[in-house]
Amino acid sequence: MTTADRSDEELELAWRQGSQPAFAQLFRRYYARVVGYATRYVGDHATAEDLVQQAFLNLFQRRHGQGRFRALVYTCVRNLAFNERRRQGRRSAPQPLEQPPAGAGVGGLDALVHAEQHAAFGRALDALPEDEREAFCLKEIEGLTYKEVGEVMDLHPDAVRRRVGKALLSLRRSLEES
Repeated sequence: MTTADRSDEELELAWRQGSQPAFAQLFRRYYARVVGYATRYVGDHATAEDLVQQAFLNLFQRRHGQGRFRALVYTCVRNLAFNERRRQGRRSAPQPLEQPPAGAGVGGLDALVHAEQHAAFGRALDALPEDEREAFCLKEIEGLTYKEVGEVMDLHPDAVRRRVGKALLSLRRSLEES
């Protein structure tokens, strides 16, 4: 079985035992998603890539730590992104969600309506308080579990659930008004 065929759990176990190919496969699986997450916080794709590479290097060097790999990588990137924002002396400026590819299964008027809905969702998401936006993005966009989001944000899973619920309610209201 190649590393590409192995589950995250199997790769994580192999990585903790020192397997470089397992870590390389985890890197390939998570890199693009985590760069997108970091870009929303630092506002610059190149800076986000640098932070994510640093996060993976940190994780590679500290493979004996506690926690699941997915939660660890998001936590490490979050901390590095917050440090970068602090270093630059600015607060988080939410970045818009990436636009879906043009012509992705919709055409003409449908594409225009889809783009407008996407933009309205992005504006509604950006209007959320930072803690609700982060919890929502980690849970619903990045696909982490409530427990993993709690590990990343240093919150109890029930607190994450409440923040995501509040975010969903706010998003629903904003989208109904637009």
